[in-house]
Amino acid sequence: MTILTVEQALEELLSKIKRLGSESVYLSEAVGRVLAKDVVADISLPSFDNSAVDGYAVIASDTANASPNHASVLQQIETIYAGANPEKKITNGFTSKIMTGAPLPEGANAVVMLEDSTESENNLIEIHTQVQAGQGVRKEGEDIQLASTPLCEGTLLHAGEIGILAALGQPKVNVVRRPRVAVVSTGDEVVEISQGVIPPKGKIRNSNRYLLSALTLQTGAALQSARHLPDELEPTMRGLKQCVESGADVIVVAGGVSVGEKDYVRPALEKLGKLDIWKVNMKPGKPIAIGSIGDTLFFGLPGNPVSAQVTWELFVRPALLKMMGRSNSQRMQVEALLESNISHSQGRTEYVRGKVRWRNGSFHVVPTGEQGSGMMHSLQDMNCLIVIPADETNVEKGSTVTVMILGDYL
Repeated sequence: MTILTVEQALEELLSKIKRLGSESVYLSEAVGRVLAKDVVADISLPSFDNSAVDGYAVIASDTANASPNHASVLQQIETIYAGANPEKKITNGFTSKIMTGAPLPEGANAVVMLEDSTESENNLIEIHTQVQAGQGVRKEGEDIQLASTPLCEGTLLHAGEIGILAALGQPKVNVVRRPRVAVVSTGDEVVEISQGVIPPKGKIRNSNRYLLSALTLQTGAALQSARHLPDELEPTMRGLKQCVESGADVIVVAGGVSVGEKDYVRPALEKLGKLDIWKVNMKPGKPIAIGSIGDTLFFGLPGNPVSAQVTWELFVRPALLKMMGRSNSQRMQVEALLESNISHSQGRTEYVRGKVRWRNGSFHVVPTGEQGSGMMHSLQDMNCLIVIPADETNVEKGSTVTVMILGDYL
C-alpha cells in the first residue's frame, strides 16, 4: 500500500466521511454543536418599537428649535417603564418619560436622552437638543424580521447564537449528533493506574486511555467506551467487535498498529473490515491504520502517547468534526518566527510540539523541549505544532516557520 503524505491521507479520509444525523437538545446542551435545520423567526426582533435610551418620547418636530441656550418646553403626561404598555398618545407639546426597552407610545417618533433634558415644576420638561425622527428608537424588526432565517443549517453554535435562539423562543434545537467514540488502549506491558501503586519493572501505566478519552471530549464527541486489550489476535478481534456492537461510530486504538510480532491491530482490522490507509509520511506517527468495520470508522494510532496525540490532531479530530457537521475541520495555520534551532532530517514531514505567542506584532514559537516520541513532557503547555516540510534540513533560529495552532490561547 502506497505511503501517503499527510495532505493526501487527510483528503482521502475526509472524502469518505458524511455528516451524522440529528437530535434535539436543550439550549443548555447546544454550545459547540452544529445546527441540523434552519431556524425561522416566529417574531420580529425587536417585536415592537421601543426606546434605545432612558429619556423622553417626543414628536421630533417639537424639538426643532431646541438648543442648550433655548429649550423647547413640553408637558409630561406619563412615565413608561420597561415591560409596561403606554396608556397615553403623544401629541404636539406633550411628552412621556420613557425607560430603555419600554414600548414607544403612539404618536412619538423619537426619544430625547435624559442628559439632554431638565425637569421643571408642574411636570414641565425642558428639551435642550434637537432630535430627528427615529433617533433614540429601536424599530420593530430592525434586528430580525418575522419569518426570516437568522440561523441556517450548518451554523456552529457559540454563546451569541444561543442567545438568538432563546430570543426566538427555541428552548430546544435540532443539532447534528455527536459521534460516539470507543477508545481502546493495547499492550501487555500496560497496567491500569492506581494511586500510590508503582508499576513493576517492565510495565507502564495506561496513559493512552485517559489521553484519548480527554481528546475525545475536548473535540466535542461523546465517549462511548474506554477499554484495554492484550497483545493477542482473538481478544483484539473480540474487543473491536464489541465496540461496533455497542453502537460506536468511531473506534480509536492506540498501539499494536505497527509490524512487530505482537502487533495485532492491523490484522484484526483486515479480518473484520477493511484497511484504507496504512502508513503516512510523517514524524511522529508514521505507522497509522485508517479503515472501517462495517459502518464504524476505525483509527489505529501509534502506541507512544506523543505520536498518538499528534496523529489524533491531524486525522481523528478533522474526521470527528466533519461527522459533527463542522464546515471547517482544519486547524488555523500561521507563520511564526522560530526562537531556537530545530534538527530535522529530510524524508518525512515533522510535527514539532511547540508554544506559540503573539509578541511585538508577530507570532513567535519555540519547541516544548526534547521531541522524542516517548517524551510526554513535550505535550505540556503545547498549543501548536511546528510543521517542518519533508524536504527541509535543519531549521535555524530566526527562520519563519508554519505553525498549526492547537490551543484556544496564545
